[in-house]
Amino acid sequence: MTIIEFPHGSPGYLELVRLRDLHLRKPIGLRMSEEDLAGEETQRHFALVWNDVILGGLVANPIRTDTAKLRQMWIDPSLRGQGSGRALLEEVERRLAAEGIRHFILNARETAVGFYQSSGYQVVGETFTEVGIPHLRMEKRIQQL
Repeated sequence: MTIIEFPHGSPGYLELVRLRDLHLRKPIGLRMSEEDLAGEETQRHFALVWNDVILGGLVANPIRTDTAKLRQMWIDPSLRGQGSGRALLEEVERRLAAEGIRHFILNARETAVGFYQSSGYQVVGETFTEVGIPHLRMEKRIQQL
């Protein structure tokens, strides 16, 4: 499996949007909207790819020179629990760290908190509701490479 970054507006990006809608929005009775996609032209779009099939994705939003907000991570259900999500997360962190990012933040669904904790993220703050489901803010700081 490889991690590919797709430019905003590219066919790969459009497929990632379709799959984010399928895996993240549809299960909770929502659809991806234009409002959800606003501002994505300045964000980075990563995909976990095997045999030309996208099996996972993650969006990284560089919000400061040393900070990125990670969002909308998903892995195909057939791969969950096999290390694919960790591989995607670690590779995106590595690439961003090589560009000077030292602080990662994200809003994790309560069901994913354990996954992020096992990757070095810490909970900051209280549970809040986003897109109708409980989330927790998490962060991770890394040392210089």
